[in-house]
Amino acid sequence: MGLGIFLIPTLMGYLLLRALNFTRFIIARDAGYHVLFKSAIAGGILVGISHGIILTINRVGFNISDKWEIYVDYQFSDTVALGILIGILVWLIGNRVYSKDKAAKAIAANNGDLIELLIRESMEDQNLIEISLKNGKSYIGFAVESGIAKSGESDISLIPIESGYRDKDTKELEITTYYSLIIAESHPDAKSYLDYADFQIIIPKSEIISVRLFDPDVYQRFQRDKKPPLVTPLGAATGPAARNPAIAPNAARGGTAPET
Repeated sequence: MGLGIFLIPTLMGYLLLRALNFTRFIIARDAGYHVLFKSAIAGGILVGISHGIILTINRVGFNISDKWEIYVDYQFSDTVALGILIGILVWLIGNRVYSKDKAAKAIAANNGDLIELLIRESMEDQNLIEISLKNGKSYIGFAVESGIAKSGESDISLIPIESGYRDKDTKELEITTYYSLIIAESHPDAKSYLDYADFQIIIPKSEIISVRLFDPDVYQRFQRDKKPPLVTPLGAATGPAARNPAIAPNAARGGTAPET
């Protein structure tokens, strides 16, 4: 098999590391030679376990290798085939035990990425977050996805409920845009009908100054003047509730997000 003896196990290891929730985020952020090295190790383990099983079966007296060569006359092809099956088994069991969200949180905690960790927790608990940017802009909404699986600088996808800015001197939050009011004014039969998803934004993590959980009730308590509610409940006949009833009632409480 020549060079294939080394390339095939490495490819097997790479595919396994990319498929497993526990390792997929690590591989996504690794440099090329690190990925190659780890893939070779993972593939070597698979092939080693497979070869050991085949040798054991042969010694028992079944001589599985000779029977395999009748149908597939390639050296070590039986070892590779069994290694692939073992990899599939590890993938199925591993991902059932270790979910994607659990793996993402574990990697964020291990890397000391507190912003990523808070975002993942807010997605899991469906809590509002406030993201403050370098340009002074602030967005309040529900995180949809983060770029933990991407290499280099990652982005955050957010469905905003309100937006505003932080005062340059006092750093106090001032809400200027209420997306729920804009949506409520649109009619479901009109071409201009809007939904929360229409305002989805992508924010580069490099532009973020801070991220925090946001409680509308707590925010209102700190306001000196009366202001309109942060999230206005929408009518059943108009707005997002007409198309997705899960959005308006939950958003009005300020604590849960629509399922994504």
